[in-house]
Amino acid sequence: MNHMFSFDQKGASLVTILILIIVFGLLIGGSFVLINIEKSKARDAKRLSDITRIQAAFEFLYNDTASYGQAATDGCSQAGMLVSQCNLKEYLPTINKFSDPGKYSYVVSQTPSDAGYQITFTLEKDYDSFRAGNHTLTPAGIK
Repeated sequence: MNHMFSFDQKGASLVTILILIIVFGLLIGGSFVLINIEKSKARDAKRLSDITRIQAAFEFLYNDTASYGQAATDGCSQAGMLVSQCNLKEYLPTINKFSDPGKYSYVVSQTPSDAGYQITFTLEKDYDSFRAGNHTLTPAGIK
């Protein structure tokens, strides 16, 4: 009689325990991956919210002064500066606290002038119609 396939054994075999450990390990590992994806989506949503608020502040400034250049006065007067240094406190009181929720920055890539401005930011993942990577905010919208 072959005892290898006997069903009257009590307890679990070493192979069964190893298979269960592997399955649980894969489930836990997969959940960490999904959590990290969701965290990056949340950071991207925050970025787009911030950028939309920055755009609104620039538009309010333009409506009041007929120029985006006022933001450069005592603020973001050079390309490469952080947008949090722009003179938009009247329209966006918390602008000095604006920072990217991850490892990137909101950077002035074209100094605000009468005609326009450019703010560069980065998305980690594809988000709605926006692809992952660098994007630029201009008076015409996000590119």
